Amino acid sequence: MKRRILFTLLIASFLIACSPIPRPTPFLNERRMVELLTEMHVIEAQLQQMQNQGASFDVMRSYSNSAYAELLERFGLTEESFEANMFFRTYQSRDIERIQERVHENLRRMVEERRPNEMTLQE
Repeated sequence: MKRRILFTLLIASFLIACSPIPRPTPFLNERRMVELLTEMHVIEAQLQQMQNQGASFDVMRSYSNSAYAELLERFGLTEESFEANMFFRTYQSRDIERIQERVHENLRRMVEERRPNEMTLQE
C-alpha cells in the first residue's frame, strides 16, 4: 500500500514539475533582458565602489533602492514581474546561460571602452 501511494505521489510530482510555466506579463525579450541585467551589474559595481570609498550603509541602501526602482520602472517591471521573468527564463526556456554570456560580453566591452579613457587621464 505504501509503495502504491509513494508511486502515485512520485507520478503526480513529475506531472506538476513538467507542466509549462506561463509566460510572464510583461515579458522581456532576450535583448531587453540582457540590457536589464547589464544595468543591474553596473548598479552592483557602483555599490561596490561606494562601499570601497567608505559610504555608510544607509547611503548605499538609499542609492540601491532608488537605482533599482528607477531601472525596473524604465523597463516597465515591478519586482514581482522581474522575478517572474527570471523564473521563466531559468526554468522554462532555459536560455538564461546565453543571456548571462551576453551580459558578460557587454560588461567586458564596457570595461575595455573605459580603460583608454582612464589611461589618458592619468598621463
